[in-house]
Amino acid sequence: MKLTVEKSAKKELDFSKRLIRDIRFLLWLVTVGGMLLAAWCVRCGYLGSLPWLSGMVGLPWAAHGVVCSFYLNMAKSDHKEGGITFETAKTSDFTTTGSENSQSI
Repeated sequence: MKLTVEKSAKKELDFSKRLIRDIRFLLWLVTVGGMLLAAWCVRCGYLGSLPWLSGMVGLPWAAHGVVCSFYLNMAKSDHKEGGITFETAKTSDFTTTGSENSQSI
């Protein structure tokens, strides 16, 4: 049995979700690149660059943690009473049919 997905059925991601997805890709790119550069420097005997490389890999992870914590805070504020998502569901008497990200209530 083949699974087919229509291109028109795909929903475009929100800006914040695209931002998190792009940051994760760049984060892993920097991490793998930093590890390869560190391995190359150790192999060549040049150890003076290792503190710089560890900072190059560590600081993006710290920034990612900050971005994810602010995203979580935004999601919390949207989904509590008085938040955008909660109030929208409340005005429709919580009778939404659901979406791919959430089930119906």
